[in-house]
Amino acid sequence: MNVTVDLNQQMLTQVQSRLGALSNKAPNALTNALNRTLTNVASNVSKEIRKEYNIKASDVKQTITKTKASRSRMTAIVTSKGTPIPLDRFKISPKTVQPKRKKPIKVGVKKGGLKEVLGAFVSDLNGIKVFQREGKKRLPVKRLYGPSIPQMLGNQEVVNKINQEGAMMFNTRINHEITRILDRG
Repeated sequence: MNVTVDLNQQMLTQVQSRLGALSNKAPNALTNALNRTLTNVASNVSKEIRKEYNIKASDVKQTITKTKASRSRMTAIVTSKGTPIPLDRFKISPKTVQPKRKKPIKVGVKKGGLKEVLGAFVSDLNGIKVFQREGKKRLPVKRLYGPSIPQMLGNQEVVNKINQEGAMMFNTRINHEITRILDRG
């Protein structure tokens, strides 16, 4: 999943006219504003995903890569690449091995409650993990997974909120950069 901020010629012309005699500094202002917005968007991605899902910030941040803008390429990109996350990284109940347990395991991927996972069990193999048998026999078993971070970013509410905050941050930062250049004069 990508969140991209692109600039067009109209934006560059508008910034150049606001800078007046210092119009040659417009690419610098735009690049600095884009890169500060990029950092803000990356942190907002983590924050917005954690509002909807029971996941740690470190799990989100390790999937995010940032591509900064430069004077020659006025595009800043936040990319998230990752694989499905094991269910034990989300909220599970119980968190301990209980061999005589008769009730199903409950998992909370999204915030707002736990859901039963029929046939699932918790085992301690180098840490607590959630498994499910593939048939009637004891073996084989498979580990259960939830959505990946890019899938969570595919949630339209999350994307809209990130884009809205990113646009506001870019407008704030471009005004700040123009003021800074004019003050240095």
